[in-house]
Amino acid sequence: MQKADCSAEGSWRGPFSAVSGYGDPGNRWVLGSLDMGFQRNLEPQSYRACAAAFAAINVCAQTVATLEPYHQRVLANSGREIITTSALSRILRNPNSYQTGSDFFLNLVFSLLSFGNAYALASRNDRSEVESLHLMPARETAPYLDPDDQSVYYGLGNNPLLGDLSMLVPARDVWHVRMHTPRHPLIGASPINHAVTAIAVNTAIGGNQAAFFNNMSRPSGVLTTDEKLTREQMGALREAWQERSHGMRAGDVPILTWGLKWQPMTITSEDAQLIDAYRLSIEDIARVFRVPLMLIGDYTKSTYNNAEQLIGSWLATGLGFLLGHIEKSLAKFFRLPATELVDFDVSALLRADLQARIDALTKGISGGLFSPDEARAREGLPAVEGGWGAMPRVQAQVVPLSQVAMSEPAVVPDV
Repeated sequence: MQKADCSAEGSWRGPFSAVSGYGDPGNRWVLGSLDMGFQRNLEPQSYRACAAAFAAINVCAQTVATLEPYHQRVLANSGREIITTSALSRILRNPNSYQTGSDFFLNLVFSLLSFGNAYALASRNDRSEVESLHLMPARETAPYLDPDDQSVYYGLGNNPLLGDLSMLVPARDVWHVRMHTPRHPLIGASPINHAVTAIAVNTAIGGNQAAFFNNMSRPSGVLTTDEKLTREQMGALREAWQERSHGMRAGDVPILTWGLKWQPMTITSEDAQLIDAYRLSIEDIARVFRVPLMLIGDYTKSTYNNAEQLIGSWLATGLGFLLGHIEKSLAKFFRLPATELVDFDVSALLRADLQARIDALTKGISGGLFSPDEARAREGLPAVEGGWGAMPRVQAQVVPLSQVAMSEPAVVPDV
């Protein structure tokens, strides 16, 4: 493991002397001074085999990937303007030569929620500006400490598009986003760690049901009769039933003779309890990831009518935290001043209900919150020609009594 050059504000490069005493270059998972039992290249029950856990991670990652991030500046009048010429704005649009911004943030959030950490290596130009960001595998990248000055370095994993990167890179050139850090400030823990039991139950029930239906499948019903049938008669009836109820002729009306009756098999109480346990495990997984059940395909407690309210609640809690966490981490990595920030545009998440959206914009215009041009821009419409829609406006029917007294002479009624 080589130590990268941190003596100048240039790009990362080596070789230099290795940092000794911290970390294990062969493991590259946690700091060597820590208890490694909780993350020694082990996972709880594989979440990839649990549809609910994968769905919870997937919906978060896909949602963040659909949102447009902007580099913004806060103006003196408390308004905001979008900065389009900075290094950060260029990275947000095009992080590297082989990924779009959507692809980059999709995989970054997957890594963050799956492993508790996401790493991106920065390359810099001659002006020390970040020129590109490259995602690194979380399971093969780890922080290290210099025993001399406690400086933080990162041992990089393998990115096939960057070649061999067996070196320690200073922290200023690695964007590290991490979740809750229960064991060390530099090592995040995935929410999966807190959903181990639910994932294990969900996976076990699913596996048992798959094995049952593969090996011990039972029919959905039986044919019963009080008549005594020969083996040949039972075979003929079975063939006749199969012919009418399977394949291309499914749905035809079978004719039952010899007093035959169709008796469907009902679900047992044990099966009902199993279904309840399976559903409870899904709720626990969604609870850990703070994702509404509807978004991972469970509509038992929600409908399409309250979908927007659920999205709004999610945006105020789980998704809102995730977006804010990434925004603040980016701002710190790019050393933005207090008047600048990163902001993901979440307006697209609240565009499902056209009537509610138009009503809100109309009230915003009439109340002076939006100018007509601002409201039109939110709907992707051009500004009003001539600049007539640039200023916010309010109705003037209701004015202070003092203004009425000043503008109109008092009229004294005749006595």
